[in-house]
This record gives sequence, C-alpha cells and structure tokens, in this order.
Amino acid sequence: MTTTTRTHRLDRTAGVLLVAVAIIHVVFTMNPYWPAWVGGELRDGTASAESLAAFWAQPGGFSVVMVLLGLMVLRAAGRGERVPGYVGWGLLAWVGLCVVLVGPASGFTLALVPPVLLVAADVRARAAGRAYRGARV
Repeated sequence: MTTTTRTHRLDRTAGVLLVAVAIIHVVFTMNPYWPAWVGGELRDGTASAESLAAFWAQPGGFSVVMVLLGLMVLRAAGRGERVPGYVGWGLLAWVGLCVVLVGPASGFTLALVPPVLLVAADVRARAAGRAYRGARV
C-alpha cells in the first residue's frame, strides 16, 4: 500500500468521523425549544438562558458546518485529493482549546479524532513529497 493510499484512507476516515460526530451531537442535544424558536423567542429577545444555550448547542452551533466539512473531505479523498493541511491543524487547535476549556469528559474529546487524522495525513503526504523530491535530485 502506498503512502498516498494510506493518506487518502486517513482523509476518508476523518471525513466519515466529522459527519458522524456532528450527527451524534445533534442526537444528544435534542431539546424541547424548537417550537418556541420557530415562534420567535430568539428574535424578540424573550428566550431563557437555557433556550439560548440549547440554540448555540444545536442549530446555531457547529453541527451543520461539521457535516459539510466532512462531506467536502470525503469528496476530496474520493477524487484522490487532499484538503489543505491548515484544515486539520485549525480544527485540531479549535477542538483542543475546547477540550481545555470544557474538560476531557466532554464530547470534544471524541471530536479530536478527525483533526488528528487530517494532520497525520498532511504530515505523511509532506514527508512522502520530500522523500520523492529528494530521490529526483
């Protein structure tokens, strides 16, 4: 198995996990506030602190973006392409900060896996590129 194949496998796994973590987040943060939100409590400022927290944990949070990012990573991997390295590093920094702030007993610990895979794929691809360029010189 070539390094490129392993790298795309890491990217593909990261993409699947990004989608899965986002879906798990939505399922575990289901709440009773949807009718009030649709009724306008967020727009008119009458939402309770609990309702606002639930909003930022669900539709106003990262789940939709994580699904879209996961699908983008899957599409790139399926085409034999990689997402830029800064995507994995940026996600790793963001999720790592959240783990530090919220604690390791949170769901953010699970969310560390996809960016670690993306970073590993980036490091592996860069190393393979250096080795290849070195062999041609």
